[in-house]
Amino acid sequence: MHHRVEGLSMARSRELSPNLRLEQLIVETEWASVGVLADRVNRLLRQAGSRRVIHRTTPYKWLRGHVPSGPVPALVVRALSSALGRDLAFDDVWVHRGPTTVTEVIRAHEGLDHPWDNTGLQKLLKELDTVPTRRVVLAATGTVLTALAWQSLAAPIPRLIVPNKPTTAVPQSALQIVDSLVASAQAADDAEGSSAKQTISMSVPIIVKLLREGDYSPETGAHLARSLAQICQTLAFMHHEELAAGTSQRLYLMALRAAHAAGDHALVASILAHMSGQAADHGQAADAVQLAVTATAAAEHATPSVRALVAARKGIAHASARELDAFEASIDDSNRFFEQAALQVGAPSWASHADRTELDAIAGRGLVLLAAKRTADPLIVLPRASELLQARAQTPLGGEHQRSALRHGALYSLAQAQLGNLDTAVDAAETALTRLPTVASTRSLMLLRELSFVLDRHSAVYPRARAVVHEVQGHCQRLRLR
Repeated sequence: MHHRVEGLSMARSRELSPNLRLEQLIVETEWASVGVLADRVNRLLRQAGSRRVIHRTTPYKWLRGHVPSGPVPALVVRALSSALGRDLAFDDVWVHRGPTTVTEVIRAHEGLDHPWDNTGLQKLLKELDTVPTRRVVLAATGTVLTALAWQSLAAPIPRLIVPNKPTTAVPQSALQIVDSLVASAQAADDAEGSSAKQTISMSVPIIVKLLREGDYSPETGAHLARSLAQICQTLAFMHHEELAAGTSQRLYLMALRAAHAAGDHALVASILAHMSGQAADHGQAADAVQLAVTATAAAEHATPSVRALVAARKGIAHASARELDAFEASIDDSNRFFEQAALQVGAPSWASHADRTELDAIAGRGLVLLAAKRTADPLIVLPRASELLQARAQTPLGGEHQRSALRHGALYSLAQAQLGNLDTAVDAAETALTRLPTVASTRSLMLLRELSFVLDRHSAVYPRARAVVHEVQGHCQRLRLR
């Protein structure tokens, strides 16, 4: 027995021999401490939508030979590669494989540089049909992202043709089923937020199979590509709601490819506007403005309701960039297009939510953002923001637009709290919290957490505020939000 224990100890000793490769690479980075590596990995984990957090002292364990589990080893490789300006392989960093199970770490745009034609669409469909089960997707920024947006406007629209050996008929009934899947996905997002994203993702292989193997006309091919774009856009927004920035962005880029293949410029504009909003939410103001500009160009000949939505979302991009005059101009454009919308015919169904209440709420969100960035005087813009947000915040429980009502209700409550209107703020917060059991939106919960910091300053003398703070903290703990 003694010899057996001694043997195990020696095995562990060999297994945990110091990782001199990692030590040398950290020295090359000239970071002030190994804690910087933990910070970089945590940033990548957040991009991938992970709740995991690496303590700043944990890299010392890695230097002693420990290999972490899950995506962390691959993300360490990625962080070091970025810091050193050269591509590193797994074995350049780690002495052995350890318990890691991640097979791939990619940026959102990687592997999507296909031609904007039918051949490129077929390669995209193969990607959608064979996504690896173990993949970490990191968000892209800068020209690698915005260049794809401009390409979607410049590339000719392909004529979609059937595969060489079609095996599946695509009758009108199949299109009706696909349309119902698209409508159901959008309704689920509107009512439940990201709750149904796993179920909705099951729709993708159905449409992909029809496009890859179906016997269809160019018109039917465009119909299927448009449907695929809408499903991917809905899934992208759901992943964005859950802070999975990389996966969300990749789905948006796939949706962009499919919408372009369908020749649907209005849908291209919508996708680009959503990508702009995502960039704004993640502090990439320059990307947000560029994407908003491309969205505006794509929507040039769209119906007024589409142009109203795109202009309102362009306002968010300008707000994130602290461009007050451009924000106001965008909101004026949105209002002007909305006034024309009553006269339009043939507006896409996905733009039906572009009513006065929703457009006002988007404008109110921009004003809250401008106030937070101190671009405009909070005491001037927050009352106006509250007025614009109020109708959506007070959307009846259980009806339509619950996801939007949760987010904008949280913003309305935050604006009221910052103005010192605590009773109104708490009323709105309680209503927003009532929606949480049926609407999944981590982004909205983070807004409520920001609100709880404001209310906590008054909780000692204001019991209602204390109750809201405790409830928000409970939700954050359950989701492991720090």
